[in-house]
Amino acid sequence: MSHDNGKMQAEALFASGQLYRDIGEIIYDRRTALDWTQVHLAKLARLNVSVIRSIEAGRPVSLETLSALLRVFEIDPRDILPQGAPEGTWFAHLNLAASATQLKKTMKQCSDYNLAIQKLRDIIGNISKTFNLPEIPARLPIDHYSHSVAFTSGERQDLLEIFGRRIQIFRTLQGATASQIAHKSHVSLTSLSLIEAGLRNPSLETVYRIAEGLSVSVYYLIPGIHDDADLLRSLDMTAWAMSAQSQLEALADLESIIGHLDDIANH
Repeated sequence: MSHDNGKMQAEALFASGQLYRDIGEIIYDRRTALDWTQVHLAKLARLNVSVIRSIEAGRPVSLETLSALLRVFEIDPRDILPQGAPEGTWFAHLNLAASATQLKKTMKQCSDYNLAIQKLRDIIGNISKTFNLPEIPARLPIDHYSHSVAFTSGERQDLLEIFGRRIQIFRTLQGATASQIAHKSHVSLTSLSLIEAGLRNPSLETVYRIAEGLSVSVYYLIPGIHDDADLLRSLDMTAWAMSAQSQLEALADLESIIGHLDDIANH
C-alpha cells in the first residue's frame, strides 16, 4: 500500500534499476535462444532497433514497448514481473455473477431509455430558449472507454486504451476519483487522466505506482496472455453499472431544479 508521507513499494522496487536489468537479460536470452538478431526482433515487435538495444542494456522500458515484446515471445507477464504490492482482493465482495445475457435482458426492458433522455434534453432546451440562454458546447461522449478490456491473442489491439480502461474500472469500483488515485499513486492528476484515456504510454514504474495506488496486482492491469477474460468483462460491466448509478444524484438535482422553476412559474 502507499503512504502519503513515505516511499511507495514501487519506488523501492525500481530504486536500484535491477528490475530493468533483469528484464533486459530475459529479452536477450529469449532472443538469442531463437537465434534472432536485434533487427529481426525489432521488426517483429514493430520497434526501432535502438529500443531493443536499450532494453537489453537494462534501461527503463515503457508499458507499450514491454507489451509488444511480451506478445512476440508469448510471455506471461507473471513469468518475468514481480507482483509488486500485495494482490488486493477488495473487489471479491462485489456481485460479479451478472452475465452478459442477464445484462442484455435488463437493457431490453429499458429499451426506451433513449426516448426518456431525449425528453429531458427537450425540456431543458425549451427552458433555455425561454430565457435566451447561450447554447452549451456539446461534450464529447465517453467513447474511449468502450473498447475491449481483455487481451485477444492474434488481434491488433490498442493496449494503452485497454490499460487505461482497466485503471478506470478499478477506480470506479472503489468509488474513488481520479484525483484520489493520483495522490495515492504519487503521480500527477494530468498524467493519470491521460493514461486512463489511453493517450500516454507510462513507464513500467508508473504502472507499478498506479497498481499500488489502486491496491491491485499489476497482473490485473497489464494486458497479456494471462488475462482472465470472463473476470475482466464482469468487472467492466459492474463498473459501468456503478457509473450509471452515480448519475442518480444528478437526476435528483435536476428534478428539484425543474420543480422549483415550475413553482416559480405558477406563483
